[in-house]
Parts: sequence; C-alpha cells; structure tokens
Amino acid sequence: MGNENAVLIIGAGAAGLSAARELTAAGAQVIVIEARDRVGGRIHTLREDFSAIPIELGAEFVHGKHPQLLEIIEASRILFCDVTERHWYIEKGLLSNSHDFWNKLTALMDLMNLEEPDRSFQDFLDSIPDDEAIVRAKAVATRYVQGFHAADVNRIGVHGLVKANEAEDEIQGDKSFRILRGYDLVTSSLLEPAKTNGAIVHCNAIVKELHWRKHQIEAVCLSRGQTQHFHASRAVVTLPLGVLQARPDQGGVRFVPKLPENKQQAISSLAMGHATRITLIFRERFWEGLDIPAAQAGQDLTDAGLTELGFIHYPDTDIPTWWTLLPVRAPVMIGWAGGPKSTKLSGRDAKYIEARAVNSLKQIFGVSEKRLRQLLLASHTHDWNSDPFARGAYAYLPVDGLSNQQILAEP
Repeated sequence: MGNENAVLIIGAGAAGLSAARELTAAGAQVIVIEARDRVGGRIHTLREDFSAIPIELGAEFVHGKHPQLLEIIEASRILFCDVTERHWYIEKGLLSNSHDFWNKLTALMDLMNLEEPDRSFQDFLDSIPDDEAIVRAKAVATRYVQGFHAADVNRIGVHGLVKANEAEDEIQGDKSFRILRGYDLVTSSLLEPAKTNGAIVHCNAIVKELHWRKHQIEAVCLSRGQTQHFHASRAVVTLPLGVLQARPDQGGVRFVPKLPENKQQAISSLAMGHATRITLIFRERFWEGLDIPAAQAGQDLTDAGLTELGFIHYPDTDIPTWWTLLPVRAPVMIGWAGGPKSTKLSGRDAKYIEARAVNSLKQIFGVSEKRLRQLLLASHTHDWNSDPFARGAYAYLPVDGLSNQQILAEP
C-alpha cells in the first residue's frame, strides 16, 4: 500500500501532523500512519454533554508566544485566553502567595550555567552550601523540576535545564494561554490542510517493523489483526521517545537494518518524564466560599474567599499542584503530579487516581471527603505513563543530553 515516491510519516501527533501540513503544502505526497484510533497523540480532548467546558486529558497550555503555534491558532481563528499568573502555596496549613516561592526558585536556577561540565540537577544542588534559606530553596527547586519538567532530579542535566530556560525566555515562556474550545482544534487546523492537499491518514495502524534503505521505505503494520505494508521513498518518524526506546518484543518498532549506532545511543540516553493529571468536575465552585489562614498576618490573599484562585501548590500530598480554569469560571479543578509522585500513581486505575485526588483536595482545602464526593460529578484521567503509544508524558535531557538531542534530530 502506498506510493514509492511518497513520504511516510509515522505518528499523527502534533509533530507528525505538522510535518504532513508542511510537506503537502510543498507538493509532496504524504501518507500518515497512526497506531491509535484517532489523531492528536498526547493532545486528547473530551467533550461531555453535561459540561460546556472541553476536558483535556493531555496537553492543555500553550506555553509562551511560540510563533509557529500562534500563527496556526490565529490563522484558524481559534479562541484562546491568558492563563492566570496567580499561584498560591500552602505550607503547614497556611496560605501564602507564590512571590517567595518564585524568588527562591529564580535565585537558585540563575546559578546554573553552561561553562561548567554538565551534571545532574541533584549534583548541582548538592554543590551549594546549606543554610536555612538554601535548604528551603533547594526543596522548592526540586519540586519544580520534578513537577514542571516531570523529571528525575538525579538524571536531568543542568545544561538541558539552562537551554530550556533560554528557549522559554525567547518566547516569553512565563506567559501561558489556554485554547477555550479545546486543544484538538489545533490538531484539526494541522490535519485539514494536509488532507486538502492530498495527505492520506491511516489510523489503527501499529508499526511493528520499519525497513529502510536509500529511497526505499517499507512499514510493516498491524491493523485490526491484519498485517499491512506501506511503501514510500522517505520516512519521517515522529514517535514519542518512550516508544522509540521500547524493545520490539515489548511493543517497540524494529528497524531493519538497525539504526546507526549514534542514533541508538541518542535514543537510549534521553529520558521520558512521567506526569499524571486528573480533571474533576463539580456541581459548584466550592472553593470560592472557603477561607484558608494566611501565612502572614493581615495579608489579604483570598480576595473575599478564593474567588480568584488560579494555581495552588501543596507539596505534602499525592497530587500536589491544582488549578482552576480562571479566567473562565467553571466548577472544574485539574490536578497534576510530576516525576516521582506520578511514578507512584502509574499503572493504577482511574478510580484509584480519583480517590487520591479527592484526598489531596481534602488536605488542601479542609473539606471533608464526604462533602467532596457529594459535589463531584465526574472525573477524567489518562495514564500516559502506561499508554503503549506514549510511554510517558514528555521527554527531558539527562546529563550530556544536548548533543544526543541534536543527533536524534538529524536525517
């Protein structure tokens, strides 16, 4: 199946669909094969009849003013809004704004540089002499790297973090946006032009083997119990790192012949981070009527309750980071656990994740489990860590990973 002059794109996530859009616009014949029964990869939007708000199981935020992504959003007239920058933090039962949190984090992260040999973030922290303030700052930084980067602090490299911070600065990465009617609108904005220009998309096609040599590509796929063969002259492989790292007998892809040694080394040396997110839909915005004691006497943090709650962080629970959909006022809260906390939840069923989520909110807000259960309408989660077509949330760079990332990107 296919055209020997075509380009075969393996994977219909954002990267694969972007490639299909660009290649078909340039006149190429494109075949896209996707293991799932849908396109989008780790962009996965649900819509419920009882909720006017789209439910994201994967990507939710647009981080920074990424020019290519914003061009797609604006050209397609997709509505989006700023995400609130209100972050609150609970420690020892007291609520504080996050200025102190971010100041500690920024001061510590600014000590990292590219001049010294690369080392793990944990080794970097260990190299800094302790005092009471530094110990607290290290704890804050550890939770940030584990949560935001979904990383193991003993593996993630300082150089990778520095480069990530520099890239964020270039696109105002401290600003975030939300697609109001669902992130899958971005997927559609990539898919439809590609299909209009002739791209053919095959879902439910799991690549088992990829045979490659100069100007000859054959993908052997399993599709609904049947073997299919796709032929092309070139291939663009956009599979998640976790899938590339999997052995063929454990659901990975067998490359025939094997990839060059430097490619294999690059794949094995990079890391896939773990993250767990859950969306809870309630009957009402119960948090708006609550009052949590402030860490500093007289500090007006709650603005007549938690009516302006954006993000709230409580490290001493299973799911430590939560946010609302502010500025949209909806009875919805999203929980997030990254790194080791997510690893502990990996492989658990949705009911278990829901129970840990409810318990986390009980600890954060002081609302009884019984009351939270009465208010809870539905919960939605997806185990990306155990998902055979993702095998993790997103990639990060271990020590000396910068060069390996570049090798993997080369033809």
